[in-house]
Amino acid sequence: MNIRKSVLSFWLALMVCLPASANNSKPLEMGVFPFLPARELENIFAPMAASISDALGREIQFRSSLSYRNFMERSDSQIYDIAFVQPFDYIRLADKHDYVPLASRGEELAAVLVVKEDGPIKTIADLKGKRLALPPDVAAVSRLTKALLIENGINPEKDMEVRHMRSHVSCMQQVLVGLADVCGTAAPPIRFFEAKMKTKFNRLAKSRTIPHSLYIANKRLPVELRNKIRAAILGWSKNEEGIMLLKRGRMKPFVAVEDKDYDVIRDLVKLLEK
Repeated sequence: MNIRKSVLSFWLALMVCLPASANNSKPLEMGVFPFLPARELENIFAPMAASISDALGREIQFRSSLSYRNFMERSDSQIYDIAFVQPFDYIRLADKHDYVPLASRGEELAAVLVVKEDGPIKTIADLKGKRLALPPDVAAVSRLTKALLIENGINPEKDMEVRHMRSHVSCMQQVLVGLADVCGTAAPPIRFFEAKMKTKFNRLAKSRTIPHSLYIANKRLPVELRNKIRAAILGWSKNEEGIMLLKRGRMKPFVAVEDKDYDVIRDLVKLLEK
């Protein structure tokens, strides 16, 4: 009878321990917003996920989505343990859900209007009546582009033909093939596209700057684990392997950020809502 009780106690103890053990061994999900085509995102961020995985000694699975909307829905459902998001998404996820900032790209984000280098468009005033290509309407640079145009006396909804594309790359492709006169994008995608396509755009204008895209983590991850993830990301600029990761995505070294650094985005949202 005592043996039976001992065996029963053993199995009960094992059943209690199993969920915690299984949870600790479960792969972490790392989501990346689709600002580039899926293959390019994988080439850049899957190695980054592997690097963070090595630092933690825990498997990390890279994930993205075919559309911004789908990525936003998945982010709002909090399936991602770690994510790389644009700043407007960050404030939504921080204010409405359980995400905190880890590290941001070490440069300011601005919308840049690009046109063909040898084209007739030379100033913002030349854009009235022209075709504007943008990333999805929820993208940070789409909002910054519209704010820039309004500040220069152009209502993009009335004075231009606006088309929202799947990504920054498809936006620039529209200009390259003559289906759009101007594209609102950002410096990193421009560098990436020009190098890949061996072409050159004329930078027509630049918007106000805001903090850049960033890595975030869900609060369900222990603080110690979040600190290790941040340290791994910040450490990429300090070793040869990490420098190669940054070069692959044509990124500058990441910097540590706090939630208050993104208050300027909250103010901009209020301005655009007016």
